[in-house]
Amino acid sequence: MRGSIGVAFSAQPNPAIARVYGAKTGVTVSSVTPNGPADQAGLKIGDTITSVNGKPVKNGDELVSSISAEKPGTKIKIGYERGAKPAETTVTIADRAKLYGNTASNEEESGNEEQPVSGKLGLSVRPITPDMADRLGIPANKGVIVADVKAGSFAEDIGLSRGDVILEVNKQPVNSDDDFRRITGQLKSGQDVVFLVRQGRGRNASTIFLAGTLP
Repeated sequence: MRGSIGVAFSAQPNPAIARVYGAKTGVTVSSVTPNGPADQAGLKIGDTITSVNGKPVKNGDELVSSISAEKPGTKIKIGYERGAKPAETTVTIADRAKLYGNTASNEEESGNEEQPVSGKLGLSVRPITPDMADRLGIPANKGVIVADVKAGSFAEDIGLSRGDVILEVNKQPVNSDDDFRRITGQLKSGQDVVFLVRQGRGRNASTIFLAGTLP
């Protein structure tokens, strides 16, 4: 039995994520399993986990090994940063197989994707209709869907793809294509850009960070 706390993060450390979220070290959470241990303990997307039981955690491998070593039911102390402010919470380890069922593939591991709106990013997006939100199993009025990604563009380089749902850009919520245009219109060459992206449908969906520095 492998222990899990129900979070996911980017497998490869990405300096753009660290700069935008303000954490110098640790693992920034890109997805929190609803009603899982981390969710119940108050951890949120964008929090950066910095320690487990007082021992510093520098990267995803260290986080996974320290959590996997604990038996389900064990309580651990998680140190984290939220908006550069340190905090601590107690999390009860869950059995990974029970938490994720048979889809225990990418939790506490990684992801990649994005879409819509050409120009410097090389993608185009469309609004999410109520019908589409129903089909995707997401709340209405949240996010935009990637309609197209230009070959060789920044969007393609960081892993965005058609059908991805963009929820945030640089911590700012994207609830309409107007939001998306406004936020991305202010981006400049050399700037770090972090997308919070939802991939997959229903229970198999997860949120990931896709990030890079604009050329």
